[in-house]
Amino acid sequence: MKIVKIRRVGNSNVISLPHELEGHGYTVGTEVMVEEIETGELRIVPAPRVRRLIREAARRVIAEDQEALRILAEHDRGQVCFPTTE
Repeated sequence: MKIVKIRRVGNSNVISLPHELEGHGYTVGTEVMVEEIETGELRIVPAPRVRRLIREAARRVIAEDQEALRILAEHDRGQVCFPTTE
């Protein structure tokens, strides 16, 4: 862990990332997603990994809501089918 200072460059505030983080994808020119989480902390993720995170989240949602998605798909095909309560 290193402590760094926030600096002003033009109209932006910037931080310097320690060189050791290059092995984790934080290299010069790499685009990153910066997200403020509920605690006020910042989460920084290299943009190439964002796509993987989105796919993983989509797979979880699909797995959790398969029945609702099946009903919607059947409705879109004109085969309205509602679950029975028998």
